[in-house]
Amino acid sequence: MKQDWKAVGSYGTVGLEVVLCIMLGLFVGRWLDAKLGTDPFLSVLWFFFGLGAAGKAVHRAWKEMQIAAAREEREQGNPAPMFDDRKARQDERADGDRRADSIDVVPYPDERPPAKEHDER
Repeated sequence: MKQDWKAVGSYGTVGLEVVLCIMLGLFVGRWLDAKLGTDPFLSVLWFFFGLGAAGKAVHRAWKEMQIAAAREEREQGNPAPMFDDRKARQDERADGDRRADSIDVVPYPDERPPAKEHDER
């Protein structure tokens, strides 16, 4: 459980890192524009540097997530798929419908009978 919260904290900061990279790049560009008199050019350039740094941060976090997921699969094993094939899934739905009849649960939306039209006699 502690490991889960550690991961949330670690990956939750990625958004903050993205925003700070972009803002820092923009503010450095504006400051350089003010000092050198090159009004929009350095702001745009440093904004794109900030975007690049933000992209690198997201890529680094993604790679860390992939490594953590691979490690968890090695340590805990990969769970078996819930359904092996389409027939098993249909059998499970059929079992669910039988249970639904006994406990008054609405069946899956794609398996509902079509609505009857009003009879105008």
